[in-house]
Amino acid sequence: MADVPVEIWQIARDEDQRDMVLLRDAQGRVLPIVIGVCEAAAIWVVLSPTLAKPYVRRPWTHDLMLALLERFGARLDHVVIDGYTDGVFYATLHLLLHGEELLIDARPSDAIALLLRADVPLLVHDEVLQEAGLLPNETEDDGPDFDEGLR
Repeated sequence: MADVPVEIWQIARDEDQRDMVLLRDAQGRVLPIVIGVCEAAAIWVVLSPTLAKPYVRRPWTHDLMLALLERFGARLDHVVIDGYTDGVFYATLHLLLHGEELLIDARPSDAIALLLRADVPLLVHDEVLQEAGLLPNETEDDGPDFDEGLR
């Protein structure tokens, strides 16, 4: 299975008012993942630090997670979104501890909030992108037009 690097393109809200994180690969494929409002906020504060500064007075849960990893000598190396079943995405944290790789299951939203703080890569299995990814400029019948963005 090939892992494809993706960027966290934007946080958006769909027509049903669900928060989403939109990931994009180099080919322009977009992977929309519905996330909770708290996780959306945890991602937003890192993506928009100037706007978020008034709301961040104390460390958030994902800051605590990163501090704990570092305190115990572990390092987040990268994250892989490696599964998609019945509309649910799955992710794995790849940690390094004393030269050994440890794999930890995680929700993609938590994994993204953590990796943004650690500044490490996000990868997606190509099979997940093929199954759940969308190409930009799809017609209304096929899906949203991401060039206009979601609100």
